[in-house]
Amino acid sequence: MLSKPRVLQPLSFGERARNMLKRIWGARFIYIIFLPAIIYFGIFSYAPMFNLQTGGILMAFTRYRLHTSFLDLEWVGLHWFRVLVARDDFWQAFQNTLIISFGRLLIEFPVPIILAMLMNELTRSAPKRIFQTILTFPNFLSWILVYSVLQDLFQFTGFANAILAHFGRDPIMFLANNSRGMNLALIFGSSIWRSAGWSAIIYMASISGIDPALYEAAKVDGANRWHCMRHVTWPGIKPTVIVLLILACGSIMNGGFDQIFQFRNGINRPVIEIFDTYIFAFGFGQGGMNQSFAAAAGLFRAVINFTLLLSANKIARLLGSDGLF
Repeated sequence: MLSKPRVLQPLSFGERARNMLKRIWGARFIYIIFLPAIIYFGIFSYAPMFNLQTGGILMAFTRYRLHTSFLDLEWVGLHWFRVLVARDDFWQAFQNTLIISFGRLLIEFPVPIILAMLMNELTRSAPKRIFQTILTFPNFLSWILVYSVLQDLFQFTGFANAILAHFGRDPIMFLANNSRGMNLALIFGSSIWRSAGWSAIIYMASISGIDPALYEAAKVDGANRWHCMRHVTWPGIKPTVIVLLILACGSIMNGGFDQIFQFRNGINRPVIEIFDTYIFAFGFGQGGMNQSFAAAAGLFRAVINFTLLLSANKIARLLGSDGLF
């Protein structure tokens, strides 16, 4: 007589909790390594969201007043969000942020990848170390110093205009004009100069993990350097590129506050004002502090970033990659 098939019973909550605790205990040393990062984000990222004095993220739904407890604040619901979307300068900042962020993805993001792959082709260690030092050094300069260098080069009496004057051309206001193309060229160019070498380090580390036997096998089959870069190096760093691309998609609404804050002025502000500087202006400037309005704008930005992160991760998984989670 055939026995009835055994039906698996779902685990109870207590059993699932015990299994999870066993897995955590089995990987306890990995969690200990991550503990400082968990504490850091807990204190500086999550704790402010639930601050009982200001209300944290709920400040966006109140009329915040300094030195007033959250429980005593006036609840205004979605008022600040309605004010936000009704402002023309909000949509201007929104448009500028998208233009600059997508420009960074299309122009800046591939440069460290290409740089790392080219550096990998240097066979002699001495030139490789020299180039690495030269390319990574600008990352340690603050944007204030970088902008000071640009001022010496591109201001009205700077080096670039001196060259133009030598050839009989009129001077150009490189740093104080409302041309979107010229401002974007300065933003992307200075960002690549400052950060490309430093960003290439993670790709070079990923390349160093590729088995050298793969290159040797490719050369035996007649592959040249281009073939090795295309069929060995690129597949080896592709997972790293996809993860960093997903993370970059999750910060599209950021735009780069430190750089834009230094570059903007009264003339070019309409074409380079981004969401971060817009929030800063309303939170701490423009004749007063409207922190509830700034909190609403920040929450709006965070929701969009989180949605883009999930969407990019989902698209990556649909295309056959592992994604982030």
